[in-house]
Amino acid sequence: MSATRWTVEEVRAKRAADGTRRERLQALIARPLGGPVRFALKAASKVAGTEVYRPALNQAARRMNSNMATAFQGAELTGQDIVCSAYFKAGTNWVMHICYQVAQLGEGRFEHIQDVIAWPDAAEPRYWRALEDRSAAPSPTGYRVIKSHLPADLVPLQSAAKFIAVTRDPSDCAASGYHFFAKLFFGAMTPPPDAWLEFFGSEDAIAGTWHRFTATWWAERDRANVLFLRFEDIKARPKAAISQIASHLGIDLTPEQLERIADATSFDAMKAINHKFYPVRQTIWSTKGGKIIRRGSIGEGDTLFSREATAEFRRRMASGLADVGSDFSYYGFAPNPEKDSA
Repeated sequence: MSATRWTVEEVRAKRAADGTRRERLQALIARPLGGPVRFALKAASKVAGTEVYRPALNQAARRMNSNMATAFQGAELTGQDIVCSAYFKAGTNWVMHICYQVAQLGEGRFEHIQDVIAWPDAAEPRYWRALEDRSAAPSPTGYRVIKSHLPADLVPLQSAAKFIAVTRDPSDCAASGYHFFAKLFFGAMTPPPDAWLEFFGSEDAIAGTWHRFTATWWAERDRANVLFLRFEDIKARPKAAISQIASHLGIDLTPEQLERIADATSFDAMKAINHKFYPVRQTIWSTKGGKIIRRGSIGEGDTLFSREATAEFRRRMASGLADVGSDFSYYGFAPNPEKDSA
């Protein structure tokens, strides 16, 4: 692997400098203009429809997706790498924290998660430890954790690395993403929920489409180095999920270590250290102190969006799965009949 391109110290300095700069710009521009911008967009949407929010949505997606295709180019992953790839708002921080604590045998400590975990497909990878940096977070097991939102066809599955993929009901991903991006990115330009859902189901979606992510990882679930999980199953049986992840990594946890990991990665424990997971301000509209560990609930997508918008969104997801012949059948999506009969 090539020499480290940036250090953890540089990561911390860049986050601090960019956060301070955007905070100043928010005070100078976003705060005085927030009300007028919000009013203007609402007024325009009554005439031109919710397409008036599309430029802001497109801008967010272009930025967030800018490194997807090239994230792992040239990377030399080893058997000590854990790539935790969860779909956008499918419990990413929770699962990667579980992986980190498993690697650390429940003794993991950090000032900010971005100092100890790399995220090569981030909008700004330099807010995270460098992918090449193997010294930033040593662990007693020798493992290190790499975050990702990528589908299986954009990660080096042929490498010796271990992969843990996580999906979630797409309606709940959309609901969680709506609240998250309203605080992190959009501010006064936040679209109505149904407009967000329509975009979330499009080919331009942030982190790509749910059906592509889910179908590609589901198809690879029987690979020896791939563990495919669902958010709902982890939530229902967290200790069983921790044990499953540890087993996938070849780590034998003692009962005491399992308890420590379960305690450290519980909802209440992570909510208490939300500031150690929340990212730096992304735009001048970003608010300080948002919640990345917000609710972690099941079924929120059924209440945030209209029935009509939800039906169309789920039709798109089902169609996307069917188009690639996926037999993924959770969340009410019927398996592809052609593949079943093949």
